[in-house]
Amino acid sequence: MVPALFCVTFLLAAAAQPAAAGGEPPPSPTCSSASPVPSPAPDPTSSPSAADLCTQRSLLDQVRKRLGTNVATALAIQEQLRTSLEENDRAQSALTAQVATARREEGALDAKLAELADAERVTQQSIEGDRSRAAALARSVYLSPDSFLLLVIRAGSLQELIAATSDAFAAGSRTATDEHLLDADLARLKGEHDQATAARLEKARVEAALQSDLARLVVLRQSQEESSRNLADQTARIRNELANLDRQTADLAQRIAVALDTEQTAIIARAEQQVWEQVLLWERAQGPTRLPISGSHSTKYQFVWPEPGSVTSQPFGPSDLVLEPSYSGYAHFHTGIDLAAPELTPVLAADDGVVALVGSTQSGYGNYVVLGHRAGLVTLYGHLKQPLVKAGDVVTQGEPIGLEGSTGNSTGPHLHFEVRLKDQPVDPALYLPPGAPSSFGLNGA
Repeated sequence: MVPALFCVTFLLAAAAQPAAAGGEPPPSPTCSSASPVPSPAPDPTSSPSAADLCTQRSLLDQVRKRLGTNVATALAIQEQLRTSLEENDRAQSALTAQVATARREEGALDAKLAELADAERVTQQSIEGDRSRAAALARSVYLSPDSFLLLVIRAGSLQELIAATSDAFAAGSRTATDEHLLDADLARLKGEHDQATAARLEKARVEAALQSDLARLVVLRQSQEESSRNLADQTARIRNELANLDRQTADLAQRIAVALDTEQTAIIARAEQQVWEQVLLWERAQGPTRLPISGSHSTKYQFVWPEPGSVTSQPFGPSDLVLEPSYSGYAHFHTGIDLAAPELTPVLAADDGVVALVGSTQSGYGNYVVLGHRAGLVTLYGHLKQPLVKAGDVVTQGEPIGLEGSTGNSTGPHLHFEVRLKDQPVDPALYLPPGAPSSFGLNGA
């Protein structure tokens, strides 16, 4: 964007010097729309003819119109960027709060894991103590059987004998029972420990994802701030160009127009890229989209035409339109298909999906809706007059999601339909029913 502006400014500066030296520009002739009368070839040394001056004036008027459009576009995008920066700040604040919550939960899980480890250690020590006492009793009976006989001999009565032997057997029984209970406690503690460990790992994964999204937002904000500064500079330079336009020659005016077209293309490309950066953030937060196939879904094709009965006004692929951004080695590339129909024609969801984004840009896609689908596919519906859904809605194939319009970078009512897989634009024809836009596939066909 800046190199193009520098080129425009340099061209104007170069042309302004002779104009300044010659004083005020010559008065504009009165130009008529009638066909000029043929005249002899002009003398190369003579002054420009009225027809030449009229041609130059017409070209300068065209450039003036382009410059005025660029001023309006730059101001509108600046406002959109300001809104985006505010949304970015809110998103960063929300993510920062989520990171803090995740860290508190991780701390609580760490404390629980430490408590469980202590409880396991105490329980294990108790089990080992009981086992030691049971082993000692068993060795005592095995190695010194006379000790048991002494109990019998020393007993003064049957009741005393029963009491003495019962105490010995009860001690052994209690030891066995305690060990069984302790084993159960240990198994329970290990189960809780495993669950807490799994929860801790999941919280760490969530925090890492949140940190990654936060870093992406920071980078996106820096990019948006740079775009805002460049646009402010652009607006000032274009206004200066407008003030000096009448001093330029027709040839210079044409070169200015080409530079402005290049600059406008860069603005559009950046606006569209920011939309897809937001989609990537949504995909990271959402994860793989898992939706049941609706009962009315086409049984043959994954997509249906979003505007049945429309006309394809521009296909997918390399384009001759200078305002299409460069892509895949081509100077100008159309990343979707354009479908023309009367304004306010309903725009249908091409497939079952979740509404990822509903947004608006002054250049690029204008009012748009983005849907996430199964298998990692994402569809975008641009230049809408009005969206009919909101972010988070679940939609079924063939459901109206918007009305056709001509917002954003549009020369007339049409729908820009774009399909992306892993952030790469793909030809929608790969997923749509063949032939011209039709209603085939709707209602389960």
